[in-house]
Amino acid sequence: MNRVYLLSVIIVVLLFSCTDRDDEVNLVNIRVQNSTELFFSEVRIVENDTVYENIEAGEFSEYMEFERAYAYTALSILTDSTSLNYVPVEMSTDTLPIGFYTYEISLDEENQVDLTFRIDD
Repeated sequence: MNRVYLLSVIIVVLLFSCTDRDDEVNLVNIRVQNSTELFFSEVRIVENDTVYENIEAGEFSEYMEFERAYAYTALSILTDSTSLNYVPVEMSTDTLPIGFYTYEISLDEENQVDLTFRIDD
């Protein structure tokens, strides 16, 4: 009988302690993915004057929260050897809904910055 009671308590505790990262989201959460071979010492979101720091090649930053953000935005990137900028061709006026997103930064053949916007699961 004690085993059944103990097992029931453990199951109930596990069910109530499990939370999904989406359960307590109140703002737009964005991270940066460095899809280049460069080390990004700083990635600045120009619109919000927010800085992501120290993103290794092929790695992700931590998520940062924003009250207002857009799918495509101007970026300023500092690497160990150069400074790069990205200005979107079309500026969006539609703000993102609450959720998790990634700005994937890569370089094209001419070393121009490409920004790919992704909705995270």
